[in-house]
Amino acid sequence: MQGPKKEDTLRRLKTAVGHLKAVERMVEADKYCADVLLQLQAVIASLEKISSIILENHLETCLRAAMRRGEEEEVIAELKTFMKYKIK
Repeated sequence: MQGPKKEDTLRRLKTAVGHLKAVERMVEADKYCADVLLQLQAVIASLEKISSIILENHLETCLRAAMRRGEEEEVIAELKTFMKYKIK
């Protein structure tokens, strides 16, 4: 991963870490459960977006290159793994 996508991914990861630490502090401080859940959903949504960016990059670079090398079976196996774990 290079360029703007890498920078965006790293920025989003740092933000997600910050949000997750906030959830940890909320739990330690016995904050209202609904507030903790809302903050946790923000973390989950952030991680899903990061996953999408990385998957898009992988499809556009690594898997495209593998297809050009004739590695169709490996690409299909990898895509099945993504589907199995519902990587978005």
